[in-house]
Amino acid sequence: MTEQGTYRRELLDKAVLEAKKSLSRFQIMPTRTKNDVLLRLAKILRRDKEKIQETNRRDYELALARGLEPALCDRLLLTDGRYEQMIRGLEDVAGLPDPVGRAVDRWINQDGLLIEKVSVPLGLVGVIYESRPNVTVEVFSLCLKAGCTVVLKGGSEAIASNLALVEAIHAALREEGVPPEGACFLPWADRSAVVDLLGNTRLDVVIPRGGSRLMETVTEHARVPVLRHDQGICHIYVGESADPEMTLKVVLNAKTSRPSTCNAMETLLVHSSHLSSLLPRLVRMLREREVLLYGCPVTRTVDDGVQSASPETYRTEFLALALNVRVVDSLDAAMAHISEYGSGHTDAILTRDLLEADRFQSEVDSSCVIVNASTRLHDGFAFGLGAEVGISTTRIHARGTMGLKELTTTKYLVRGNGHLRHA
Repeated sequence: MTEQGTYRRELLDKAVLEAKKSLSRFQIMPTRTKNDVLLRLAKILRRDKEKIQETNRRDYELALARGLEPALCDRLLLTDGRYEQMIRGLEDVAGLPDPVGRAVDRWINQDGLLIEKVSVPLGLVGVIYESRPNVTVEVFSLCLKAGCTVVLKGGSEAIASNLALVEAIHAALREEGVPPEGACFLPWADRSAVVDLLGNTRLDVVIPRGGSRLMETVTEHARVPVLRHDQGICHIYVGESADPEMTLKVVLNAKTSRPSTCNAMETLLVHSSHLSSLLPRLVRMLREREVLLYGCPVTRTVDDGVQSASPETYRTEFLALALNVRVVDSLDAAMAHISEYGSGHTDAILTRDLLEADRFQSEVDSSCVIVNASTRLHDGFAFGLGAEVGISTTRIHARGTMGLKELTTTKYLVRGNGHLRHA
């Protein structure tokens, strides 16, 4: 489904049904065929780069003209670097081991029954996302390699970009003899399409990637299991023993390298021992990079240009050049702040104290806990997974960055020889 037009529920139901019918083919697809499709798509995207980027620029200019928030506009743009990473992601996924059919466990019970637990595709995956057109290609690549079919619902701001990318995906599938219906894109901007997709029980799972309004819609209307890609209220705690030069580099990267992403730092917690030395340097550096700072009363004594932080700002995912800074007296105080205000996405500590690092990683309850590195590293591509379908902040089935293995589930294969149940 790649043609735009007036939305009707029966069109969505038909597209989802076709994707479900294709699942039996995708589940048993040979690894070589999967990889051939991915590499074919990489070639098509390289060939059509100029045309696709021109389409993307028109989406971007329209979004700016409509006054969309800067974070969404930034995520929308397929720069040369992002475009190349999207292609390299396809090649990386093609090079990864096939996750389907892995023997997770195997044993023979006391009666001689052979029992195996093996990985199988998760099924028909629905993905609802905003702005980022590269998600279209990344999610498709992972679902294909994991033997899943997929229904994609992107945002209206990226509609032309997504349609161009889906056209390339379908061309790659056709050229390799694979039914394109297994990669379905829903082109309608109507909010009813999201609600109806969430209620379609042919889906095996829904993965939403977006802001609070999307999550509210998902919570209200989903009738199938949901793997939430929720807010990224990420923290860095600068411990008493932190290396000052490392701290400056990591903090700068975590906040300013790409502030519109969910793994960007939103709150910086600094041990009080740094009040007269490192904290002023951090504040000065961030303000020079035009970061809007919200600070606790102690932080504001360093620079009266820092605005007042509050429980509301501590709970805000800025997705922009804005940051909370709070001075704390101990590791326990830092972890208490993260427990109260964090979203369970990604949190980091900068320290030279191994015991402190171990405590932080053991006690901070987030999907990814990092020592002496930027929160921006919590990403499927950075982790060597080729790409990611999202970062799950839920606990059931998958947590953290979701790659190929997270798009599989398991089933038991049992072999007997006339075995009966007697009790």
